Amino acid sequence: MNARQVLLRGGAGIGGTALLAGAMWLHSLRPGIRAAELDPIRGGGTIGEEIRNRDFSVRVEKVEAARSLAPGFSLRNPPPVGTDGIYLIVRLRATSHREPLQLATAELETPGGYTFKDDPRTGTASAGRQPTFQPLIWSSAAFVFELPKKRLEGAHLVVGTGGLLAQLSAAADIDLRITRDRADALIRDAGERYEIKDNP
Repeated sequence: MNARQVLLRGGAGIGGTALLAGAMWLHSLRPGIRAAELDPIRGGGTIGEEIRNRDFSVRVEKVEAARSLAPGFSLRNPPPVGTDGIYLIVRLRATSHREPLQLATAELETPGGYTFKDDPRTGTASAGRQPTFQPLIWSSAAFVFELPKKRLEGAHLVVGTGGLLAQLSAAADIDLRITRDRADALIRDAGERYEIKDNP
């Protein structure tokens, strides 16, 4: 085997290795790109601001915390529904722009990649369906999240219309401005037997 053949085979080996490495990198990148393509279109803002997208406008007005939720109606006077963590109640107002809609998805996103869904425990006075928002009429809603106390700091509320095609839906990402001091205050002042209808 002469020097030319050695160089050709060596070059082919190096080229093949580079192509394989590139293909593996693209393969690992593709799911992330595809996931980003499927994310809903998000508008961002902070508590107190009106956040507007093509389908709806929303404004978070108040954030509260509770150690327990009032039970649902019962003749037996059941105890409140407690938690090892904390209940975070996010109150907002929203309006549709074109047609009646519901905020079908509501999640609390916290640093570290943690996500908590709006899902009051069954049997509580806080459970219930979210309203249908009408065009040009601002209506109130409240979302209740159960999460560990240490996850309050830095929480964002993400609400959206949902749907079969997430990339065609609209969503709002709202920074609740929960600093460490604010999280401590929410936990310290959290009430018992929280009932949404008594806290407009």
